[in-house]
Amino acid sequence: MPDSAILRKSLAGLAAAILATGIAGAQSFPARNIRFIGIATPGTTSDVIGRTVAEPLSRQIGQSIVVENRAGAGGTLAAGAVARAEPDGHILLLTSSAQSGMSWLYSKLPFDPVRDFSGVTTLAELPSVLVVPPQRGWNTLKDMIAAAKAKPGALNFGSGGTGSGTHLSSEKVMLAAGITANHVPYKGTSEGLIEVIAGRLDWFYTPAASVVSLIKDGKLKGLAVSSKTRMTLLPELPTVAEAGLPEGEYVFWVGLLVPRKTPRTAINKLNEEILKVLRSQELRERFRQLGAEPFPMKPGELDAFLAKDTEVTGRIVKAANIKAQ
Repeated sequence: MPDSAILRKSLAGLAAAILATGIAGAQSFPARNIRFIGIATPGTTSDVIGRTVAEPLSRQIGQSIVVENRAGAGGTLAAGAVARAEPDGHILLLTSSAQSGMSWLYSKLPFDPVRDFSGVTTLAELPSVLVVPPQRGWNTLKDMIAAAKAKPGALNFGSGGTGSGTHLSSEKVMLAAGITANHVPYKGTSEGLIEVIAGRLDWFYTPAASVVSLIKDGKLKGLAVSSKTRMTLLPELPTVAEAGLPEGEYVFWVGLLVPRKTPRTAINKLNEEILKVLRSQELRERFRQLGAEPFPMKPGELDAFLAKDTEVTGRIVKAANIKAQ
């Protein structure tokens, strides 16, 4: 056999072996237990959402899924750990809208919150509710905005921490409405809500799960929800757009990312299996009880969404004059 024929035959055999290896690798994924590294503390809504998805996903793929919480530094501890992890699809970052603010709120990160990750899928959207003290007598968002314009800088609002979703959502409303108010950060949502109930804070913008019962009991007055559609748990409340402030919408999301160099076969397999979970009626009901809505995306869609959300968050941070740490 001529040398050229032998070479072609050898190359063909090598190509077939490589293809077979790739197919076998895709079929065998996941090969071991999977870890979700979460940016939030145990028991928070985003943590519960991750665990709610992990349970049925584990059954589907035949591997255990362990959720590890590495809260701290605005989620950058967990994100940094995953950015450095082996990019084989077995370690995922359970993150949230906080990912979009990392580039703007932390000046010396050893990783890039957008470019060092690939999207798997978003899991849920958590509509937020803007709540005020009932004793203020404000019945609409326009009433609150009018009060703020009547006394520029006199009102105050709370958040679960500087740069958090509960902070940036209020800043976006103020930016859209052209008003100013004093920011009072707290260590968590519950402390701030106590202050609103007592009338010492004028408003708080927070994920719905924390205020649904308080609104129904009359302890808080809800003015609007941040999502594009009304909530099934609070159907009487208008969206921010319906309340006359379309630029004030704020999407608080929870999702899963992997290190950038993770093989597309692994990413696509994870996406496919997780979307099956998100379509189930059982999960939709559990999400509803958390005040969450399924928010599925394809990997490429999440990559584009994260880049855009980071850009929008940057504009909010700059307008609010929030300094990077």
